[in-house]
Amino acid sequence: MSECRAAVFNGDGTYDLRDFPIPEPGPGGAVLKVEAVGMCGSDVAQLNGHHHVPGEVAPIVPGHEIVGRIHALAPDAALGVEVGDRVAVEIMVMEIPSATNPTGIVAGYSYTLGIEHEHGLWGGYGEYMGLIPGTRLHKLTEDVPASELTLFEGLASAVNWVDMADVREGDTVVVQGPGHMGLCCIVMAKLRGAGRVIVTGTTSDEARFEIARAVGADACIDVLKEDVVARVRELTGGAMARVVMDMAAVATSTVPEAIALASHGGHILLGGLKNERPVEIISDHLIFRSLTIHGGSGSTSASCAEACRLLNEGKIPATELLGVTCTLDDLDHGMALLKREVPDQDAVRVVLTHP
Repeated sequence: MSECRAAVFNGDGTYDLRDFPIPEPGPGGAVLKVEAVGMCGSDVAQLNGHHHVPGEVAPIVPGHEIVGRIHALAPDAALGVEVGDRVAVEIMVMEIPSATNPTGIVAGYSYTLGIEHEHGLWGGYGEYMGLIPGTRLHKLTEDVPASELTLFEGLASAVNWVDMADVREGDTVVVQGPGHMGLCCIVMAKLRGAGRVIVTGTTSDEARFEIARAVGADACIDVLKEDVVARVRELTGGAMARVVMDMAAVATSTVPEAIALASHGGHILLGGLKNERPVEIISDHLIFRSLTIHGGSGSTSASCAEACRLLNEGKIPATELLGVTCTLDDLDHGMALLKREVPDQDAVRVVLTHP
C-alpha cells in the first residue's frame, strides 16, 4: 500500500476525505501509523474555523489525542523509540520562546504545519502522520486497546489540573460537566485522595452521570432539577467545596456558579472552553472569600508521562471511559455524536480508529 486516507477540516464547517501518499520521514523525524485518535469537543470548533491556537491554519488534518505505532524512522532520528513501538504523541510538539507571544507546533492544530506543508499529514485524523524532530513520545502498553489508550491526552490534563488546584486527601471536589474531561478529573481527584466528588450536569447528561458514578463520583446533581448551591451545601454540611473544576464546554453560567460553590480559601480550576464568550462574575466574592482561580490550559510533559504510566499500569478505568468508536467511513456519525446531535444516543467519548 502506497497511499492512505485522512479527513481534512476546511475551517468552514465542512471536511473532505482525501487520499495521500504515505509519507517518508523527514530529517530527524519519523512516520507514525495512527491506530486511534480521541475526538475532542474542540475539534468541532476547529471544524468551524474557530482558532484556539494563535496562528492556527486551515485546511488541516486535525486530531491531537493520538496513539499509534512507529512506522519509519529517519537515520538521524533521536526520538527515543524504535520501529514498531506503540506510542502516545504529546500535543505540544515544540515550543518556540518569544518575548511577546510564545509559539510552537501543536499536533493536530499546528502553528505552521497545515495541509500545504510537505506531505500535509500532521494530525491523527489521518491513517499515517509525520513526526518532526522534537516530538515528545511516550511508550504505551500492548495490553490495552489503542482506542482506550487515547484517553491519555485528556487524562494528562486532569493530572495537571488536580495538582494545580491542590486537591488533597479528604477534600470535597465539585466537577462541573460529566464529559470526558470531567470524568478524567473525577478519576484523578479520587486517586489524589479526595473524600467526596460531586458532579454537576443537566438532564441530558443522565447516561454520563451513570459512568461518573461508576468511576468514582459520590453524588450527581442535575442543575435543571435542583438548586445546585443548596444541594452542595446540604451534602457538605455547609462547608462547600475546597476545589471546584469547571469542565463545562461553552456554557458560561458555570463560572459564577463555581465561585458560589467554593469554600473560603478554595480553588477554582477553569478548563472548559467557552469559545471566547464573555463571562460575568462579581470579583468581590473572590476577594472576600480568598478564592484562587487557575486557568487550566492543558497538560505538561510531566503530566503526560504520568497519565501514560497510570494507563500502562492499569490504574485507570479506561474501558468504562471508552465511549463509542468510529472509522473514516462513518465519520459523519462520529462527528454527530461528538456534537451531541444523534437522537437517543449519547457518547461520553468518541474515538476515531484506523483499522
